[in-house]
Amino acid sequence: MTALSDTTDKVKGFSLGAVDYITKPFQQEEVLARVRLHMKLHVLTKTLEQQNIFLKNEIEQRQEAEVQLQQTLQQLKSAQKQIIAKEKLASLGTLTAGIAHELRNPLNFVKNYAEGSVELTEELLAAINNRSSPPNADTLNYIKLTLTDLRDNALSIHQHSRRAESVIQSIMQHTWAGRGQRQASDLNALLDQAVKLAYHSRRVSDKHFNVTIHKDYDASIGQLEVVGADLNRAFINIVDNACYALLHKQKRSQQELSHEGQIFAPTLWVKTQNLGETVEIRIRDNGVGIPSQVIEKIFHPFFTTKPTGEGTGLGLSLTHDIIVGQHGGTLQVETKPGASTEFIITLPRVLSA
Repeated sequence: MTALSDTTDKVKGFSLGAVDYITKPFQQEEVLARVRLHMKLHVLTKTLEQQNIFLKNEIEQRQEAEVQLQQTLQQLKSAQKQIIAKEKLASLGTLTAGIAHELRNPLNFVKNYAEGSVELTEELLAAINNRSSPPNADTLNYIKLTLTDLRDNALSIHQHSRRAESVIQSIMQHTWAGRGQRQASDLNALLDQAVKLAYHSRRVSDKHFNVTIHKDYDASIGQLEVVGADLNRAFINIVDNACYALLHKQKRSQQELSHEGQIFAPTLWVKTQNLGETVEIRIRDNGVGIPSQVIEKIFHPFFTTKPTGEGTGLGLSLTHDIIVGQHGGTLQVETKPGASTEFIITLPRVLSA
């Protein structure tokens, strides 16, 4: 409050830190009103300063949380890559075991026939070396029979070598070659190979595991435009799970009679059907089935009903991604707990661009 009322004096007062200005004479009510106003302004200013401090702290906390979140996300991505790599290695193990079985049989034949040929050759040479005079009719007949056996052995070796070569070429074509690329493929052959590889992989770990496999392939299907390597992996995952369920039920019910008085017989049904624009594949087993409380989760990443160390929980998730996401198909499952499980796959004949 001052008696100075010039504009210059008012400006000077504000420049010195005044927040208001009232000149004499003044009214008491006006002074009190201005005081109350400035007290409110002071309180509001302090509140604003506190809110600013709080907001600043909150921003800093959120920035720290964001950094931690990014670090956690990177760790999760790294863990996911490791688990996916583990799942791929598991698939590779299934492939390797199945391939080993497919090659072992023809190679065993080659080995046995080769050993037999060596023995026949040694016997023939010994018979010839022990003769001091020209061979008689019996000796010539023996030589002829021995040479015939050697020829048959050589033909068998050639036949089984071609079989081994065919297995290798088939695997190269359907599993490794053309990875990630769409190409016309024989669906029935692709599925049949997956069934053999998955089944024989299980047989490697348990020699007593035997499954009756019923195959019903629709020959009119012909070729489909698919990513053969990935689809092969999807089929192997489904068949391997079926074999796991059959093996589990077999061990659980071994030496036990069913209600019909028959020993449990592990059975797998594989069927393809031409539906025109699409193709249907059904893979059914009479294993343990899937519990109703988890049926909705089986395609979720990292979900598994297998004991720790026996499954990553990514097999069916990757299978769903390959069939539905990559190939534009459908994947459904029907199950009767304790009795059976059937996977129903549909694939379009031509992948959309």
